Amino acid sequence: MEKFCQSCAMPLNTNILGTEADGSRSQKYCTQCYLNGQFVQPNLTFDEMVAIGIKGIDQTRGNRIAKWMMKKSYPMMLKNTERFKR
Repeated sequence: MEKFCQSCAMPLNTNILGTEADGSRSQKYCTQCYLNGQFVQPNLTFDEMVAIGIKGIDQTRGNRIAKWMMKKSYPMMLKNTERFKR
């Protein structure tokens, strides 16, 4: 099963893992969300993260239908992350 950032829901791989305070790689968060044991944007709201994620999807290459489906499902994915689980 693919791992996802527990803040932005982006697929995780070893090249984009964030860092813990001790310099080790985070197993939960990407570099865009988490560096040196802290969130890059600690006060980011759910709605702000949705807007950032949808903008990122828009900027990727790909099939319009697939991108539309990703944008529709993104808020539901985000609600399941540790950071935004309600």
